[in-house]
Amino acid sequence: MKALTLQHFEAWLETYGRASAENDAQMSANLFAPHARYFENPFDEPITGRDAIFEYWNQGAQTLTNKTAAFEILAAQNNCGIARWQSQFTVIATDKRFALDCLFVVEFDDDGLCQTFREWWHIREITNS
Repeated sequence: MKALTLQHFEAWLETYGRASAENDAQMSANLFAPHARYFENPFDEPITGRDAIFEYWNQGAQTLTNKTAAFEILAAQNNCGIARWQSQFTVIATDKRFALDCLFVVEFDDDGLCQTFREWWHIREITNS
């Protein structure tokens, strides 16, 4: 991939969202390079490798339901894309609903797969008040 295009980044984000909504850990893992690094939190060690990313998503699929998401691309340049990501989900064990507001920084390899994924997020419980 010579340079990341808005179209490629948009398609990647749409697939990322569809994988989440459908609880499809394999679809998600397929977005990442074999040795990708996934930083769920910038202060933690990354989840490293497609297999580990699959396991991370597979665990989430078992604990969350009713997922929705929307995104806004903020930038796409060279091999890096930046997007605002907003999602909502319900925790199955507690039936509590949450909203996330995130910033994604996604770096792609020459094959168009994510090689480094960083996210920063804020979470709040959604109450019916």
